[in-house]
Amino acid sequence: MKTHYNYLAFAVLITALSACSAPPQKDIPALTAGIDASVAGHYGQAILHEDQANKSRAVANKVLDHWTNDHYWNIDEYQKGMDAASASAAHRLESEKELCQWLTEVHGQNHAQDTAFYQAVAYFHTGKDKPFKVNNEDIAVAGHWLQLYPNATADVTASADTIGSTGSNQSLSERRASAISNLLMSHGARAEQLHVTALGEQGPPHTPSQPHRSGAVGAIHFNYADCPNLK
Repeated sequence: MKTHYNYLAFAVLITALSACSAPPQKDIPALTAGIDASVAGHYGQAILHEDQANKSRAVANKVLDHWTNDHYWNIDEYQKGMDAASASAAHRLESEKELCQWLTEVHGQNHAQDTAFYQAVAYFHTGKDKPFKVNNEDIAVAGHWLQLYPNATADVTASADTIGSTGSNQSLSERRASAISNLLMSHGARAEQLHVTALGEQGPPHTPSQPHRSGAVGAIHFNYADCPNLK
């Protein structure tokens, strides 16, 4: 019986040793895919660049510690510290850029879209640059939108008929466009938001069926961008 027990113990030992000696299973593609997934997309890249920035900053801080405590250092360490500080700043900037793009992905659908707004808002008699009629409601709406969204812009156009010289009509259309711009600014718009186009002579002289010229506000372009100051 003793011999039988010894045989069993020996068999168990051999089995255990065989199990220990077998190399563990490796799945390099799966592990690589998992690692890549952890830094995928703009958010993952932001984290990756931040991690690299921290590592480079640690190297630069180590060199700085040597210098401030009068430890031995050489020219190679000087360059190493300066390069590390520069790399840290560069990775930090890239991290911010990636994070900004991630924010745009997350809430970009909430950005205001261009407003389909093209309305004749002011009417002028021949040769006049002061409107005899103004659509105050449309002017107020456009001005409100421009005030509410400082990054938005609007197209302002005005024209003249063919009575008079080409030069005088160009000047007249410029003054009419300016009058419309002033109306918009009186309702909150800023001058830099207005893209003004003076069309000059457009169309025939006034007739009973077309007794006046009009000036218009075109589509309001919101031009929204996350992190506008991040280059």
